[in-house]
Amino acid sequence: MKDGFVNLVSAGSFDMNMNIYGDGKHKVIAMPGSGDAAFTVDMKMLSEHLSDDISLIVTPRPGYGLCTDTDEELTTELVVEGTRTALKNAGIEPPYILMPHSMGGLYGTYWESNYPDEVSGVIFLDSVNSVDEDMSLPAWSYTVGKIAGKMGVLRFLRRNEDYSEYGEYAKDAAAFNNVNILSSSAIDEIKNYVANSHTAFDSVKTNDIPKIYVSTNFTKKEDIKDYLIYRDGEYSEEAAEKIWDDSQSDFEKKQLQKRSEYFEKVGNCKEINLPGSHFMYAQHPEKLSDIINDFVTAK
Repeated sequence: MKDGFVNLVSAGSFDMNMNIYGDGKHKVIAMPGSGDAAFTVDMKMLSEHLSDDISLIVTPRPGYGLCTDTDEELTTELVVEGTRTALKNAGIEPPYILMPHSMGGLYGTYWESNYPDEVSGVIFLDSVNSVDEDMSLPAWSYTVGKIAGKMGVLRFLRRNEDYSEYGEYAKDAAAFNNVNILSSSAIDEIKNYVANSHTAFDSVKTNDIPKIYVSTNFTKKEDIKDYLIYRDGEYSEEAAEKIWDDSQSDFEKKQLQKRSEYFEKVGNCKEINLPGSHFMYAQHPEKLSDIINDFVTAK
């Protein structure tokens, strides 16, 4: 790996591999989604488009990438307290601008609701915003996952994966993804997803902290064309029609309604739509950076 990708900091019950890009006065805390082992490499690439006023601080969870596992149950409280501890141990004091992606939204929501004095803003990146009871899986599946992780099954299956999209950082992204991402803590996080969601969203306290939510909705078919070319390297009319139909389904309408209710509940939250991949920092790094820079500048 390149210098700068390894920086272990004590987070209490585990060691966090915290990466810091830039030394600006605005401290943006990047929190990954589920299973995103190479998130720190993505954030390194994103940071190259950010303002010099921003310090982008990547805070993975136990069992992710080079972070160690923890013997404790991976709860919402443990993740947030561990992250706060790691930041303090690294000498990074609040206020923070939280930037959780996907499942990271659980922890960002809990943090800004329970420690509002530490948070000066939140940038939700297409993050989870309601409890999904369907995420519960049979108990045996978690045991199988841990056994598969110890055997290196996923590493074997992903050994020929293409990382050329990372350019000069391709070897680094491969290295992070070849670390065991079916670790004990990562499996526990999935197992505890529903309970952790309840902890986060039941704790919400409406406040005036400035927030933006960067969504990825398809509002016209032209957006889908760009997305498919990014995802598949080519455009398929059949694939585009399926994605469009799914985006207009009753299920998606219910999800949009839940999201609107979430915005109202957390308070002072503005939606900014960036149509395309859920991993918008990979498809649209420049556009996302503009959004982040504008948000930080306005504060």
